[in-house]
Amino acid sequence: MTFAVLVDTIGAGLTLPLTIVYFTLTTDVPLAVIGLLSTVASLAALPIGLLGGVLTDRFGAKASMILNNLMSAAGFALYLIAHDPVVVFAAIFLANASERLYWTSWTAYVHDLADGRPFERWFAFLEAIKAAALGTGAVVAAVTLAHGQDGLRWLIVANVVTSVAAAVVFATQPTGTRDEHPPRSSDPHETSGTLREFLADRSMRLITLGQFLIGPAMVLPNVALSVLFVQQWHMPPAVAPVQFAVATALSAVFQTSVTRWVAGLDRGTLIATGALLTGAIAVPLVFLPPLAGAAAWCFVVLVGIVLAVADMISLPAANAVMAEAPHPRVRGRAIGVFQTASSVGMALFPLSLAFLDTDVPWLLWVLTAVVFAGAAWSWRTALVGLPPRVRVAAPDEG
Repeated sequence: MTFAVLVDTIGAGLTLPLTIVYFTLTTDVPLAVIGLLSTVASLAALPIGLLGGVLTDRFGAKASMILNNLMSAAGFALYLIAHDPVVVFAAIFLANASERLYWTSWTAYVHDLADGRPFERWFAFLEAIKAAALGTGAVVAAVTLAHGQDGLRWLIVANVVTSVAAAVVFATQPTGTRDEHPPRSSDPHETSGTLREFLADRSMRLITLGQFLIGPAMVLPNVALSVLFVQQWHMPPAVAPVQFAVATALSAVFQTSVTRWVAGLDRGTLIATGALLTGAIAVPLVFLPPLAGAAAWCFVVLVGIVLAVADMISLPAANAVMAEAPHPRVRGRAIGVFQTASSVGMALFPLSLAFLDTDVPWLLWVLTAVVFAGAAWSWRTALVGLPPRVRVAAPDEG
């Protein structure tokens, strides 16, 4: 299992930042067209998360994990032969579709793997592995690209190979059994597990809203903050990899320890704390003038640390809630809804960058702080209406 996660994530680290760059260097398609194709393909792939939920409920999260790796391999294989807009679109669509399917199936897969044991412990361990692998892949990519553009195709080939290898390993790994028809409970919160009940449940709607509002956390560092640091503060482009390295290194080293320290605490409080910490990054930027030199780099590192701490506190708890709050019969579809809401939030947030080119750039950071405060409220309120087994993180049993 650890080997599958390691192989899968190293491949992602190799190619994560390369999509636009790759096609601008290897095709004659204009940059504006590539950007448009990327946006349209990303939006077209959003429903795959919902379809992946149906697949997960029908065939299990393991099947979805295998399929998302095979889709990734197919998409990146098309990268190697893409020379016209149609194939470029198909390649980007498949790569994005595999990512949407991954986020739908990953949480359910870890839940099956835990098989009744504390979810957070398993999730934290695997997230630490993923962080180390993602950072390793990014370093390998940077070293490879330092030797010229020829390394681009080798990185794509490597991701195709690692995706297929990960699919094979996932296929051979046993997971826990899925309990599609659990025994009836005296819990007043228990439902019969229909999709209509899920959609009508206020807590489920609030979790969906919370995911939509917290989605920008995934793109805040490499979109809004990177633009600020490079264009407004005139820092070198290396600022983004530095911040990424700080976050992945901290997660790799401390994720399991942080999860152990917060075991037994209210999950809603943990998720809200993570959201508020993320939003707190934006508050000083409302008033702070452009920094330079050592002061600027210190701020960058501080931001990386705070964002890493926010993720380490909140991600295991949020994924535990998304896996355990819905009825088992609709778990895959519910996670598909939650993760698709997050993806929509990620897709819309970059539109707010337009504020940076106005006379009121501080509005971007006010909006960012308000969005994450809203996410904290949504998650905290959602969990109030859920049973104790969902609200409270399972204590670590050693």
